[in-house]
Amino acid sequence: MRRRWWIAGLLVVLAAAIALLPPPGPRSLRVFDPDRTAALELDMWQAYYAKRNVRLLTDLITLLHEQNRYSWAEAARAGVHLARAAARFGNLRSDYEPAVLPDLIAAYTIERDWMGARFDPIAVARAELAWWIARRIPGQNSAEQVGALIADENALLYDVARDRVLEASTLRARAGKLRDDGGEQADWATVGDLLHQSYRQLHAAVQ
Repeated sequence: MRRRWWIAGLLVVLAAAIALLPPPGPRSLRVFDPDRTAALELDMWQAYYAKRNVRLLTDLITLLHEQNRYSWAEAARAGVHLARAAARFGNLRSDYEPAVLPDLIAAYTIERDWMGARFDPIAVARAELAWWIARRIPGQNSAEQVGALIADENALLYDVARDRVLEASTLRARAGKLRDDGGEQADWATVGDLLHQSYRQLHAAVQ
C-alpha cells in the first residue's frame, strides 16, 4: 500500500512538472512554425463550425504552448481568456468592449510578460476586437478592409512597420472571409492554403 501511494505521489509530481515547465526554445514572438500554426488554426475553425468545443479549446491551448512556449498551465490560463472572449463576442451584437476586452487584455498581458515583449496589451486587444467587429459590418468586411485591421494588430504585436505585415494579414482575412461565407461547407482546402501562405509570409516579414 505504501508503495502504491509513493508511486501515485511521484506521478502527481511528474504531472505537475510537465504542466509547469515550458517547452525548450527561445521565448520570442518571431520564432514560430508557420505551417504548424496554420494547421492548428484551420483545425480550430473547423471545430468551431462543427461545434466541437473540446477540440477547439485543445487546439487553442496546444497552439499557445507551441507558438509562445508557454507551460501547459500558462497555455491553459491564457486559452481560457481567449476562448471566453470569443464565446462572449459570438453571443453579442453590440456593446462588445465591456464584455470582450477584459479577457483579451488579460490574454495579451500574459503573452507580453511571458515573452518579455514591449507591446501594449490594451492597444493589441483593441486592435483585435476592431477586426472581429468589422467582419460583421457590411461595407467594412471585405478581405482588404479586414486585412488592413489585422495588419494594425500585427504591427503592434510584432513591433514592425504596418506595410511589412499587410500582405500576410490580407491573406488571413481572405481565408476568414471564405470560411465565413461557406460556414461548415467552406472550401477548407483553399482556406487552409491561404492560411499557410499567410503565416509563411508573416514569419518572413517579422524576421
